[in-house]
Amino acid sequence: MSNQHSFYYEPDEDELLSTAVVTAVAEAHDEDVLAQEWLISDDINTDALDGLFNKHNLKTTLQFEADSTTVTITADESGNPRIRIESHR
Repeated sequence: MSNQHSFYYEPDEDELLSTAVVTAVAEAHDEDVLAQEWLISDDINTDALDGLFNKHNLKTTLQFEADSTTVTITADESGNPRIRIESHR
C-alpha cells in the first residue's frame, strides 16, 4: 500500500518558480529545504522552468516527476502558478 498524499504550494509573487518547486518538495516531505538530497537540476532545466510561466503563457500546465513526487504546476488566467505535489513515499 502506497503512502501517497497531495500538498499544495502557492509561490510568493517575487519567488522564482524553481525555488518554489524546491521548497514545495521539501515541505511535502517534511524536510529542510537546505538539507534535502534532491537537486532540481537533476530533473529539470531551472532557467526554462523560471521562464515558462510568464504573462505570455497563460493557463499553462506542466507536470514532471521529481524526488519520488509528481509535480504539477498550473497557471491561472493571470499567469499565477500553483504547485501541486503528490508524494509517493
